[in-house]
Amino acid sequence: MTSSPARRPRGPRSSCAGSHISDEEVSVRMKRVVCLALALLLLTACGDRPRAGLSPVAGTKGGTGVNSLEKIRKRGEIVFGVKFDTPPFGSIGQGATEPEGFEIDLATEVAERLKVRPRFVEVNPKNRVANLDSGKIDVITATMIATRARDKAIDFSEPYFEDDQRLMVRGDSEITGVGQLDGRTVALVQGSTEESVLRDKAPGAKILSFQSWPTALQSLLRGDADAVSTTVGILTGLKSAADKAGEKVKIVSPGIAQGPLAMGFRQGDAALRDEVNAALMGMAEDGAYDRIYTKWWGKVLPEPYKIRVLPSGS
Repeated sequence: MTSSPARRPRGPRSSCAGSHISDEEVSVRMKRVVCLALALLLLTACGDRPRAGLSPVAGTKGGTGVNSLEKIRKRGEIVFGVKFDTPPFGSIGQGATEPEGFEIDLATEVAERLKVRPRFVEVNPKNRVANLDSGKIDVITATMIATRARDKAIDFSEPYFEDDQRLMVRGDSEITGVGQLDGRTVALVQGSTEESVLRDKAPGAKILSFQSWPTALQSLLRGDADAVSTTVGILTGLKSAADKAGEKVKIVSPGIAQGPLAMGFRQGDAALRDEVNAALMGMAEDGAYDRIYTKWWGKVLPEPYKIRVLPSGS
């Protein structure tokens, strides 16, 4: 596809043609968008979800002597690193004090099967592995895509979800795919896999990095960025927040990249990883996973993801 010429960032925009909005009104609208993106628990739009060849082989690498499971059982608590700002995976709703979402319910069910209580600590793509390595958390459950590069640094559970990276642009944008990003600005979150994928697929794009997806969305609505790129699940949450604030955005582009979401463990923490895998497989077998999936995704993604279940017995 041919590249479109770079567009100059635009200032604050009105969602109604011909109307005039003051700077104060624009500021209020931007704040409203961010609040909605943080608070909204929503269902995602349909998208192709390739199944084949994406499940990483989880294996103990190096025998580091880590044994979090024993400590977890002694204290009666397992600590999950989760998102507080990424509905419907994990977020804190307006007026709430505890996170809720698909990954929160999944982690809670895993803890119940391990017969310990769950505790949730907020992490983001930039600090989640550091928090895992330091022992601040026991498990990463934070929209983390399992990749071969990451598998060299940490261990992964069996995947529990699969998603597709795409673009979101303003409603009047001419951008329809990565081939039109040369010279354009794309908003991303620091430390996310999406950045490395985009640099490979659209090397001519300019990258703006933010601490959270709601602030990345804000940059798109202000005109500082021409697109936001992340997985369909996260994009749909951002789009719903923008729609409710009266801002027109759309999700475009064929799938840029696909990947499985999995829980992350310290390298060599095999006992804990194996127990969590057993819990996930048990949930797949007895229907608990399907109930959680249907709660958060069922209306628009009616076919649950199929967790790999190994045969029982010796």
